[in-house]
Amino acid sequence: MTNHGLDACLRLVADRHRRLIIHHLRHEANGATTVDDLVDRMHGRSPDAKDGPLQDREALAIQLHHTHLPQLADHGVVDFEHTTGAVRYHPDEQVEAVLDSLPEEVSPPNP
Repeated sequence: MTNHGLDACLRLVADRHRRLIIHHLRHEANGATTVDDLVDRMHGRSPDAKDGPLQDREALAIQLHHTHLPQLADHGVVDFEHTTGAVRYHPDEQVEAVLDSLPEEVSPPNP
């Protein structure tokens, strides 16, 4: 992430979807995945009182393509290739420090 400051970092990780994307990419062996894989992992989450009902797969894919991945890319945390759906993580010390300081969330199930 280029030097956007703490406030920008906090806004970036304020959304649960973006935290899940970063969490998934941090734990991938090569720091890379695809939009389809992210949708599979995130769509399989169980609903809880905070999240509301499970989101439609297509709506989730659209949110990832048009909102969450572009925001992460704008901050330099990921490279996102729209045409192929490839997503590659770029570790950022400030983002990781903020995420590591948060209480642990329930991880999405592995398919």
